[in-house]
Amino acid sequence: MKDTDMIRGQRTPHNIRTLMGLIAKSICISMVVLMTADNRGYALDMAKMPKENQTTNAQPEMRTISVKLPLRQTEHHWTFMHREDILAGRLVLRIIRGGQTNEIVIFSSGKMSEGWEPMAFPIPKAGEIYFEFNSSSKYETAPNDRVELELNVKQDVDGIGPTQTGVLRAGTYKTDGDYSGLLDGYKIPEQFKAFPKETIDKLRKQFEFKAFLESWQEQWDLRITSGQGWLSQ
Repeated sequence: MKDTDMIRGQRTPHNIRTLMGLIAKSICISMVVLMTADNRGYALDMAKMPKENQTTNAQPEMRTISVKLPLRQTEHHWTFMHREDILAGRLVLRIIRGGQTNEIVIFSSGKMSEGWEPMAFPIPKAGEIYFEFNSSSKYETAPNDRVELELNVKQDVDGIGPTQTGVLRAGTYKTDGDYSGLLDGYKIPEQFKAFPKETIDKLRKQFEFKAFLESWQEQWDLRITSGQGWLSQ
């Protein structure tokens, strides 16, 4: 494990204001597309998107994919301190339908696969990487798919969230589940219709024809090392 400054004293008040603004914006958007079962924010506890927001098409459809790792923690957000440490392993998503499996390698041997990238998040410092991965490539997805996620971690990886620091230990992690949500066209909520066109276009780009994977049957334990995260510094 690298010698990491877990106290993060270099995070400035400006950084904290940026985080608070981002969290507020995320909560606003999440009210439209996600419902959480309680305030712990565990991936396991994330309810599905409201039925009225989801596809009614039972047939496979080409969609981009968003995958959030099922880390057991107390907040929605997490970053790994060293990008190269987590990418040194291998992350594989499997979409299983009718006895056929589509195996999608998200990253392996130090590199993101073509058509995949970590979600952009303004808080991470240089070298860090957020724990959610998005595709620009589209894949066949359908409501009755079964999905599996497997992560191989080559060495212990330090991380930080809003209120904690911790370590994901080396090893192989597996989980399965289904989609948190499958979206087709994005319906602009009434309360958002007064937003600038640029904002609405961004929402469409973020949510249209997209599959979300945030609700998993098993979570992966972190070894919590402190109760000091972004918000306490």
